[in-house]
Amino acid sequence: MIEDKIMTRKRFSTAVETLVKTSVGVSYIEAAASIIEDRGMDFKSLNRLLSDSLKQKIEQEAIELNLLRIKGSNKLPI
Repeated sequence: MIEDKIMTRKRFSTAVETLVKTSVGVSYIEAAASIIEDRGMDFKSLNRLLSDSLKQKIEQEAIELNLLRIKGSNKLPI
């Protein structure tokens, strides 16, 4: 069916959440990239598919992996 092929924001978020929960050690970043690759989609379309909650989870992972810097984060590790 055509409806199954159309990736909406809700379907994408559900697919990412399901993949993270069912697979051991898969991060939100990896899950999102995997779904985009499996469906043969362009990574440019990822921005429109991310829900606010998914954006926050991916952003938090990126900060923890030192892929993003946040303002005022000049703190010494204690």
